[in-house]
Amino acid sequence: MNNKRNIFLSMVAFAFTLALTSTSAFSNEGLFKTLDTDANGMISEEEAEAHDVLYELFDSLDIDGDGFISSDEFAVANLKK
Repeated sequence: MNNKRNIFLSMVAFAFTLALTSTSAFSNEGLFKTLDTDANGMISEEEAEAHDVLYELFDSLDIDGDGFISSDEFAVANLKK
């Protein structure tokens, strides 16, 4: 069951990457910092509302389920060019 979840999360991350790399806003290297408006090193669900796609996939990217997207979780989406 855990293996299926890992495969699913990998597929979601890949789809997320494809969707976002075609969006000019996501070509910015400082995107994480831009979305992290309180500068605590994490993107909350409220902060993620600033971008529809990120907000829609928030739960899938929040791999540890703590309610935040860390820089490591954000990097999984491979948004930096």
